[in-house]
Amino acid sequence: MNYSIAELCVTLFFVAVFINSAILIVAASSLSEAAQDADLFGMYHLFVTSISQASGTMFALALLFSGISAGIVATMAGQLVCEGAMNWRMKPIYRRLLTRCIAIIPGIIVAAADGRSGLANALNGCNVVLSVALIFLTFPLIWYTSFKKYMMVQLEVGASSVTLEGEGDRENGNVNPMVSLANNIPTTAGAWIVWLIISSMNIATLVFLGLGVSGN
Repeated sequence: MNYSIAELCVTLFFVAVFINSAILIVAASSLSEAAQDADLFGMYHLFVTSISQASGTMFALALLFSGISAGIVATMAGQLVCEGAMNWRMKPIYRRLLTRCIAIIPGIIVAAADGRSGLANALNGCNVVLSVALIFLTFPLIWYTSFKKYMMVQLEVGASSVTLEGEGDRENGNVNPMVSLANNIPTTAGAWIVWLIISSMNIATLVFLGLGVSGN
């Protein structure tokens, strides 16, 4: 857990922040005010013309690896839910084939039907849908991870490096080691504050989009 938390914090707050900031700074300083070419193809062309071919290739590879990583995470999350909560089991080859087809086929259809503009519109639409879905997905996540009764985990025998709470088979004199992985009060408060900020921004974006208002 300590390694996972450290790796996540370093990745999000150092690597991702600087990379995304660099992309935004380059785009803001180089794209035109109309920004008609502010899509993935336009960003690739911008990196190639303003920096070098190598930077454009790195940008394209970063997008490829990002998609692969997202696909792996989504597949693993779906596997945990299906096997743990619904007791649905499937051979790994079939699961990977099914999830990859669901992820790739719509993009191929859009690219073949409408080309570059279709992919750009599909990407923008997916971002809007994702921003709305995150509001409803993160609410129960924060809610349930704040309660010990939902976040109690049984440990293996000998795992005594964490603070344990005695729960288990008391009739036979055995106590199964349990640990609470619930969020503490500062973490919960910070999560709710971030959720409120993101929800407000997403709602405002949807309202402006519905009214046809765009930032200048």
